[in-house]
Formats: sequence, C-alpha cells, structure tokens
Amino acid sequence: MARSKILGTVGSVAAALLAVGMPVHAQQAAAKSAPTVKAAPASVAAAMGSVTLAADLKFVALDPKAWPGEGPEVAVLFGDLKKKGPVAFLALLPPGFRAGPHTHASDSYLVSIKGNYHEFRPGEAEGKALGAGGHLHWPANSRHDNLCEKSGGPCLNYAYFPNGFDVTK
Repeated sequence: MARSKILGTVGSVAAALLAVGMPVHAQQAAAKSAPTVKAAPASVAAAMGSVTLAADLKFVALDPKAWPGEGPEVAVLFGDLKKKGPVAFLALLPPGFRAGPHTHASDSYLVSIKGNYHEFRPGEAEGKALGAGGHLHWPANSRHDNLCEKSGGPCLNYAYFPNGFDVTK
C-alpha cells in the first residue's frame, strides 16, 4: 500500500490523538475557553504555530542497521528520541513485524491509526488487533511485545512517551 494512502488516514483520528495526551480536565477547560472563530484565518499555519502535511512527514528507520522497509520507521512529531523528555511520533511498521519482548523506562501511550496492530504480554495470547482509533497504555518497565499482522498492510500508530523513548530487550 502506498505510504501516501496510509498517511491519508492521519487526519481522521486527530481528535483521538489529542485526547490521549491531554487529561480530561484539561480538555474540558480548553473547550470552555476556546474562542468562537467567526472567519477563517488567512493562514492556518499562522494561527496554529506550525503545520506539517502528511506528505511532508520525514520517516527514518528506528534501527539504522535494519534494511529499508524491514523494521519500524518513525516520524517525530515533537520532542527528541535521544532525550529524556516528552516525545511523540508516528510509527510505521511493516506487515509481519514483531518487536520481541521489551520494556520502556517511560509510560507509553499508543493510538492505532491503520493496520492490524497488537500489543500483549510475552507468552500470552496476542488478542484482537486494536483497530483504527483503538488505544492503550503500558506503565513504565512493563514487559510487552507487539506485532503488525501480515494481513491488513503496514501498521501506522501514534505513540507518546512522557519521559522519553528507549527500548530495553
């Protein structure tokens, strides 16, 4: 499946992505204080601060030693993968990819956007795929595995790590 077709679904779950990273009380306060817009701004980018079109996302291999298309690729949305601070990215996993048991030092939050994606405890059943809009939370240092099924094409996920991203096998 073409990357542009996969990325075209990003906008359809934007509200879910914002909700995952924002506590309910903050969402309610933002909704109450949001001004009513009477006319569209001349430039969406000027009104929002920054805009990146799906076609302009820059995906890089999470493991630089992996062959292109054989491992996960990420497009960082904010933060820095190499620093211990909040970071969010889109993860593109090839069909059939399985990470193997691992942990992260930070809590992790994930929203499935496309594909048949699973996260599960090692040695337990993979369960049902999350499906578009399905989401999960793993507490820090919780051993887990993940899988992108061969059926359903590549998996595209939004991932948020409040205390930085790392992987320990």
